[in-house]
Amino acid sequence: MRYDPYSEFQKLQDNIEKQKLRKKAIEDKIKSTKHKSDYQLDYQKNYKLRKERTHRLVQKGALFEKYIEEHLQDEFADTLTPQESELLLDVFSDILKKNKPYIIKQFQIKKDAQPKNG
Repeated sequence: MRYDPYSEFQKLQDNIEKQKLRKKAIEDKIKSTKHKSDYQLDYQKNYKLRKERTHRLVQKGALFEKYIEEHLQDEFADTLTPQESELLLDVFSDILKKNKPYIIKQFQIKKDAQPKNG
């Protein structure tokens, strides 16, 4: 058996190529795992924020029903649809714009009259 430097060189080249492919696969796996981990962290952080926002929106909706729909129950047979609520809030927005100083003043008076927690 003769020593063939070219075949030895070819084997080394093939081995280097295999190692490069293996390295690339490992790097891709690490990148994928890191991306999944980052996504999970973002999801967990955003989940808490979404949950808090949902709770806040439910509270505001309940207050809308309590203070607005209750006073308009004679004019509307049922609770307002979201579209009707938006129209009504648009009307209130126009009133707010025209009477902003008065409304802000009344808001501050009511806010200051509330007992302090603590």
